[in-house]
Amino acid sequence: MNRKKVDNRIRILIENGVAERQRSLFVVVGDRGKDQVVILHHMLSKATVKARPSVLWCYKKELGFSSHRKKRMRQLQKKIKSGTLNLKQDDPFELFVAATNIRYCYYNETHKILGNTFGMCVLQDFEALTPNLLARTVETVEGGGLVVILLRTMNSLKQLYTMTMDVHSRYRTEAHQDVVGRFNER
Repeated sequence: MNRKKVDNRIRILIENGVAERQRSLFVVVGDRGKDQVVILHHMLSKATVKARPSVLWCYKKELGFSSHRKKRMRQLQKKIKSGTLNLKQDDPFELFVAATNIRYCYYNETHKILGNTFGMCVLQDFEALTPNLLARTVETVEGGGLVVILLRTMNSLKQLYTMTMDVHSRYRTEAHQDVVGRFNER
């Protein structure tokens, strides 16, 4: 995997958000967005004074990876004891999932997380988002925290505003199968 230096403006934005106690919103485009979550969480934990921020990970149906924390911790402890743990070679995402307090939540169960506070929120399936879901999940992020929206790979911005969202299904009828978006191209 090629390693690239993260733009310094991202670090500055996170540090300013923590100092001003304002949430920062990041939209990560690409199929490898979950790997960038690790980097953003690391920057956030360096910028905050208190303990490592907890993470809320919301998704529609499939997570895309195993969330079995105890199993991951056992595997990690086994590698540490045998001396085969190589931080440069091992997947940073695996280490992140094993070492971080992550609360996984389906979008249809977001009412259960109200009243909790998290340092970071990851919204995985963008096409399933509704305004209510977005408001519910963003409200649980503390001041100075991060909200990360993961998008699949896109070739142009036109794909973003012509995307078929799950909420469009209520507007489809037999007469009108295609839902026309109200975004105007300029």
